[in-house]
Amino acid sequence: MRTIEDVERFLRSGSIPFQDLGDGMFVVGDEASGLRNLAIKVESPVVVFRLRVMDVPEPGAPGREALFERLLKINGTGLLHSAFCLYPDGIFLTAALPLDNLDANELQAVVDDIGMAASQHLPAVLSGPVGSGNGAAGRE
Repeated sequence: MRTIEDVERFLRSGSIPFQDLGDGMFVVGDEASGLRNLAIKVESPVVVFRLRVMDVPEPGAPGREALFERLLKINGTGLLHSAFCLYPDGIFLTAALPLDNLDANELQAVVDDIGMAASQHLPAVLSGPVGSGNGAAGRE
């Protein structure tokens, strides 16, 4: 079975810049790949990845429905390992992998998928009426 130490070793072997916050929590910061503050949490039996993208638009805000539609379309066509998710405190890119048989390639694939979404898909999403000026925390 894999452990927190294995996840840390995979991050190091992939040359992924990160901080170890302890208790199975890592934060990836790699501007080159579009990532900033990607949280990786080992919560046995899974490893959870979360990148905060933006605030949740207020109900009734112009463009809110169109934003959600764009995010759902990207989930279905542009992402392999991650998905845009709505939480009370924001819109996030999230993913999860089983810890038991995790390997370095799987971890790298998820980090790359989230980085690609942050660098390629987010600019188009954030250029819409709701996205502009609405706290793209993952990119700050």
